[in-house]
Amino acid sequence: MVEAKPCNGCSQAHDCKRIYEQLGHAGGPSVVLKVIMAFALPIVLFIAALGLFGHLLHERLAERYETPVAFVLALSVTTGVMLAVGVAFKRFHREQQHPE
Repeated sequence: MVEAKPCNGCSQAHDCKRIYEQLGHAGGPSVVLKVIMAFALPIVLFIAALGLFGHLLHERLAERYETPVAFVLALSVTTGVMLAVGVAFKRFHREQQHPE
């Protein structure tokens, strides 16, 4: 089988190759931690809090109120923790830029 060579005969083939090489070697800070904090942490935290509050409220509330109350409590805890994590990250980032 013959491979297609789309750059054959193109007058700008050398420019494309150089640009793609530069894009492939582009450096920058890793965003893995930020992605985990932004997407995975809130989901895991909410599910864990919902399970915990559901378990704690199982015998203490009527069945019809158990899930909505657990949901609101889990949402509150998740929101609070994520706000605290956001403030901590901003403070840490600011200290990294301006060390005293």
